[in-house]
Amino acid sequence: MDLGSRLAGVSCVVLAACVSPAPPASSTRTPLAGDSALVAAFTTAGARTGVPAELLATLAYDATRLRVVHATGHASSRPSESEGFPRAGLFALPLADLERGAALAGVTTAAAIDDATASAMAAGALLHAQAPRAHTVAEFLAALAPEQRTELAATLARGIDARDEAGGRVVVAAQPALALASHGLGTAVQALVGYTGAEWVPASTTNYKVAARTTSDVDHIVIHTTEGVYSGTLSWFKDPAAKVSAHYVVRSRDGHIAQMVDEKNVAWHDACFNTRTIGIEHEAFMAHPEVWFTEAMYTESAALTANIAERYGIAKEHGPILGHGEAPDCSDHEDPGPDWDWEHYIDLVRTGGAPKLDADSAAVDVPASLMAGEHAVVTVTLANRGNTTWSVDTTRLGTAEPQDRDSELFVDGEWIAPNRPAGVDEQVAPNGWGVFSFEIVAPDVSEPTDFDETFQLVEGDSTWFGPEVHVATRVMPAITDASSEPGGCSATHSGSSGSACAILALGALVVRRRSRSRR
Repeated sequence: MDLGSRLAGVSCVVLAACVSPAPPASSTRTPLAGDSALVAAFTTAGARTGVPAELLATLAYDATRLRVVHATGHASSRPSESEGFPRAGLFALPLADLERGAALAGVTTAAAIDDATASAMAAGALLHAQAPRAHTVAEFLAALAPEQRTELAATLARGIDARDEAGGRVVVAAQPALALASHGLGTAVQALVGYTGAEWVPASTTNYKVAARTTSDVDHIVIHTTEGVYSGTLSWFKDPAAKVSAHYVVRSRDGHIAQMVDEKNVAWHDACFNTRTIGIEHEAFMAHPEVWFTEAMYTESAALTANIAERYGIAKEHGPILGHGEAPDCSDHEDPGPDWDWEHYIDLVRTGGAPKLDADSAAVDVPASLMAGEHAVVTVTLANRGNTTWSVDTTRLGTAEPQDRDSELFVDGEWIAPNRPAGVDEQVAPNGWGVFSFEIVAPDVSEPTDFDETFQLVEGDSTWFGPEVHVATRVMPAITDASSEPGGCSATHSGSSGSACAILALGALVVRRRSRSRR
């Protein structure tokens, strides 16, 4: 990425520079961007299979958070069994589907597991075979199962700012119009029994035992990880062939809860420990806790667990509340794994899942001066002073004064949306330091102009917190009509490729303050 040269400051001297004219503003967003090698993989696979690259990126993000799932290996990376299949590759496809997709794409199964481009081609070939006449994102979404369609539409609507396993950035531009398309694709019915904060999504009656348990019959709560995606887990528990279920399923990105089995019935989640327990599944691969164990999931799950514990008289302690791998059952599962933060989780359970979001000590690194059309990287550093962990997916910088306006420093292809420059670069625990890095572009101006853009942290696109931070820089005009006076640079204008000479007499120009946008 060519970010251009940075100006160290403003001085009252004559500066002569030759610059290329700024390209015209685009009326549409760049759908997929970033410096991750995966961007090229999705783009290549999209061109070869006819599936939009941003949809492939979103499929991979929703399925694995851009991590490869291996079908073999140590137990902590065991592929999903909760949906009935071993799963593998960048899209966590069932092995049978992975093999079929690889054959359709003309790649080997081994490559579809380990190579990003081959994996994306296999997934794209499968989707194209499912919807051979589709061309647009909306048309491909229409061919998917309702649960998956709803999840993908929601992710596309809010956009993605994610990091791959090597730290490379993948940005999928937010498509807010798809938020409306996602409504009504799944039926949201509040649970009438059990936890009132849950959506009722009933499992197949063949996947649990009808019973009449009372509060005296249940004395443990079991915590699971799905080792698969939320939408797939719902579909599997609704499949009469599954013969498995859990009472609740918690989504990673926002902690949304689905209740699938009435608590009085015996869900089949923990072998011979089922009759005494309530089972809670969490959307995650335990091999990658840094991207799946979000604070939203911890918080909402803890509120659910606290509610169950109070109603059944279960102590809010690690013991009566335990992991699948700790349960005295007949299975060999290890979830939720060694990286589940039991101390933090139990603390949230004891407080009813009450989170505290706070931040301070802002530091902003931005060039003091930029030429109109010039790009630069900004970093904003904030301290996490709350009791919750900041997540790449849910903790973002948003425009402020007023909130959610379009920024004049917005860079297409780099920002999630004109009002969301970036998410935090990596997960940040309480009392840690979070860095938000993003690119800006200096707007076109006719005179030296000070820009002072205001941002604030926003959790889950709805909860604003922390201090307002200012990204302030002085923008100098790019003079495109260079005269033929001696000492100037050549001012040939040969179409759009011609260069223009900028002669800036900085000390002689009047600087005015541009007030922040009020859009």
